[in-house]
Amino acid sequence: MYFSIIIPVYNRPEEIKELLDSLVVSTYTKDYEVVIVEDGSTVSCKEVVQNYVDRLYISYYFKPNSGPGDSRNFGMQKAKGDYCIIFDSDCIIPANYLSEVERGLTADYMDCFGGPDKALKSFSNIQKAINFAMTSFLTTGGIRGGSEKIDKFQPRSFNMGISKKAFEASKGFGNIHPGEDPDLTIRLWKLGFKTRLFPTAFVYHKRRIDWDKFSLQVAKFGKARPILNYWHPQYSKITYWFPTLFVLGLIASVLVLFFLFDWTYNDWPLKLYVLYFLVIFIVSSIQNRNPIIGLLSIVAVWKQFVNYGFGFLTSFFKIFVLRQKPEKAFPQLFFKVSQPNLNEKGEIIFAKDNEPSLIQKAHKKSIESVTTPIQKIVETIPTKSKIIGLTGGIGSGKTTVAHYIQSLGIPVYISDLEAKKVMESPQILSKIQTAFNDSIVTDNKLNRDKLAAVVFNQPDKLKELNAIVHPAVKIHFENWIQQHKNEPILIKEAAILFESGSYKDCDAIIAVVAPLETRIQRVITRDATTREKIMQRINNQLSDDDRIARSQYLITNTTLEDTKNQVNKIIQLLKNM
Repeated sequence: MYFSIIIPVYNRPEEIKELLDSLVVSTYTKDYEVVIVEDGSTVSCKEVVQNYVDRLYISYYFKPNSGPGDSRNFGMQKAKGDYCIIFDSDCIIPANYLSEVERGLTADYMDCFGGPDKALKSFSNIQKAINFAMTSFLTTGGIRGGSEKIDKFQPRSFNMGISKKAFEASKGFGNIHPGEDPDLTIRLWKLGFKTRLFPTAFVYHKRRIDWDKFSLQVAKFGKARPILNYWHPQYSKITYWFPTLFVLGLIASVLVLFFLFDWTYNDWPLKLYVLYFLVIFIVSSIQNRNPIIGLLSIVAVWKQFVNYGFGFLTSFFKIFVLRQKPEKAFPQLFFKVSQPNLNEKGEIIFAKDNEPSLIQKAHKKSIESVTTPIQKIVETIPTKSKIIGLTGGIGSGKTTVAHYIQSLGIPVYISDLEAKKVMESPQILSKIQTAFNDSIVTDNKLNRDKLAAVVFNQPDKLKELNAIVHPAVKIHFENWIQQHKNEPILIKEAAILFESGSYKDCDAIIAVVAPLETRIQRVITRDATTREKIMQRINNQLSDDDRIARSQYLITNTTLEDTKNQVNKIIQLLKNM
């Protein structure tokens, strides 16, 4: 299992530094990647990230501001792992965290899990008090007040894991914030996926250190919950009303006490509230070994209940009484992003099954073979290059088409040629030598004929070779894209574009075809081989009919001049796309 850690960030480079510092000292011995997604920040963390490329396998992406949910989706689309772990930027990760996650997934695999949070000794007293309010069993915090079962847990996005399979099925987070994490969990349940709490996979979560920001945050939590109840009524709970009823009860207790003027029999409700806050003080003081934090915890719990409670009540009134649409009632809770779309109820509209997926699939188990990660840092820009795939069977003339496109000044990535370069790198040579035998590599040079003889009739060996080479080639291709990121069109030429799954990286596909006899004669002339061997290779490849059906553009390559005219027309169409 290969983990991809996804971290969205907005104007918090100092938090990213602390988080990456904690990952550097991780005791986890297997490879993993870190994907930083800068969500349109005006204070960039790119320079901070740059300092870690020699210690972590890390990627950095900059995109326009569209909210944390959409940024997590963006990161998971870019991720190479088969399991994504999501952190907030204000988290510090224990050294054994990934080992605990792997242990939990091995013992009881879940397509989505969540972990708790704790406070570090270095946190300020206010941070510790807020942490107590957000995590204690005495409040709505903890494993959310103990109201959620371990095997029916709603993971929170500051410490959450989700498989690529579950992400692709659910289309990821919606555009509400906060509330995007329980919304995703419920949608996963509806799709048949299970979630679970991993109690030992905790993070240190700083949260807010300013009372006003904390008040605003929990008020938004309160406003989001009735919207989630509106979207998913079968998962609403009476316990969600607790903060509102708590605050209204306190107000009623005070009013009864002062308007009835009989303190002998009417002050007991108020005494219960005093007792409750006394318990908060005692438990927090003992837990944090500091009575000052105990006092501050009373303030934190009060702000949590009041702001969440009135936020919940306001939202309930607008959504269920006034019948306002959520995005109209609380536009500040919704980021404007292209995906996902919302219907009139604010529910997420998913793409139809026959529509192309926007999600890039990971290399899954194959990427585990990359034991010495190649460090890189990538920056995306709002106007990205169009990636156009170019494919065709043996003898179709796709390489001729690729060279002509190059002559037009358009960069072309010829996959076979570049893959050969990657395979000659010391890291990959060492892996091939270990996986096969010493005779495959002699004097640091690959014996391609011997390697071909081994993998040609042994599918398992071919799969093993691809598991070594394909992830490294993908990284090489991504770096090539960044070298040409100012070009409007980039071409990726690959014979197995569809078979390898790399067509998902492309905005459109051009298929090159030619009559069968023409293809055979071209290869005989080029390779001095036999007709039987050529037909064997053709029969092992995807058919032209399949390529045509899955491509957006077609070139029939019979004569050079006609082919050039077809290419020119397609390039013009692509420029106007």
